[in-house]
Amino acid sequence: MSGVLRIHLTADASHTIHFVLPPEMGNEVDVIVFPRLTSKSTEQQESQVLAQLMDESGFEKNILNSAEEDCWNDL
Repeated sequence: MSGVLRIHLTADASHTIHFVLPPEMGNEVDVIVFPRLTSKSTEQQESQVLAQLMDESGFEKNILNSAEEDCWNDL
């Protein structure tokens, strides 16, 4: 993977978004769509959404709580 593309888009009248991938990203990508936050606390809300996404993905349960990672607690 050569990078991450973050772009803020506005849907058209049919709630469709359009964007062109940079050639270096290849032909296949994973797309995650978040609603655009427009309040004063956008960064805080965005952090909460991303934290929730990590929680739902099982990252903490599968990686941080694994026996292999527990060895770092002994240092």
